[in-house]
Amino acid sequence: MKYIKFCALFPLLLIFVACDYDQGFRFHNNSTRDVFIHLGTTDRSSGGSLYPDTAVTEVRIGVPFKQGEERHYTYSRSKEDAWGNAIFCLFVFDADVFKTDSWDEIKKDYKILKRYDLTLEDLRRLKWRITYPSTDEMKSIKQFPPYDE
Repeated sequence: MKYIKFCALFPLLLIFVACDYDQGFRFHNNSTRDVFIHLGTTDRSSGGSLYPDTAVTEVRIGVPFKQGEERHYTYSRSKEDAWGNAIFCLFVFDADVFKTDSWDEIKKDYKILKRYDLTLEDLRRLKWRITYPSTDEMKSIKQFPPYDE
């Protein structure tokens, strides 16, 4: 009987171990405007921005974070596995800019509200919570424009 239970449960265990569960962080929009965020990837073919390449890539997908809203932003665990010692760029865009400006204008004039250059250790230190605008707790995170500007 134990053998039958093991045979029945073993495939479920394999599926559980093999799954690529989503990881993530909480993003809090503490500003007075709606924003979009985009976390760069290591795969430039999918619009990646791996530091030190901080160029913006076209991102007009997703749901904006409303003023005062906080929610979980997920990314694939494979992204975290590829992260290693890399630095990823988290871009914060004004949602209204997407409605009024072309992507060429956004790129040419670097129309971002903030760019956080994050390591996995940064996220751990922040307890997986990023706030825009930056809080005092985030002043050690590399960001553009720099903290307090």
